[in-house]
Amino acid sequence: MNSRLQQFLQLENLTPARFADIMGVQRSNISHLLSGRNKPGYDFIQKFLNTFPDINPEWFLTDRGRPYKDMHSQMPYSTPSANPEAEDAADLFTPVSDHVREENTAEDVDTMGIVAEKGIKRITVFYSDGTFQEFYPSK
Repeated sequence: MNSRLQQFLQLENLTPARFADIMGVQRSNISHLLSGRNKPGYDFIQKFLNTFPDINPEWFLTDRGRPYKDMHSQMPYSTPSANPEAEDAADLFTPVSDHVREENTAEDVDTMGIVAEKGIKRITVFYSDGTFQEFYPSK
């Protein structure tokens, strides 16, 4: 499992320290997992899958399938900024656990000039201060 954890960090452009901060665990715990010294426990796996809901649990637990539930629409949690002047693009984004989701209705989405009948899944707005806001159409 440590190889999948390392692969996840590469896919998300996360350092082990940043990952530990997002997960709310000690950095040494992540170091021990990555080195193979320790194996993740149930609590860690549960927290990981809850913190990163787009990760395919089957891939993480058994190495079967793809890393993300939906590879075509997946965007890393720490996507680098398109701004080449940014000194450290990863610092522009807040941890996943700090993000707040807002529920909006389909009417809200339509007022933005988007046709809801195409099956909008999520709209994400990124702000210049590194935060973002997610909008979900009502079902």
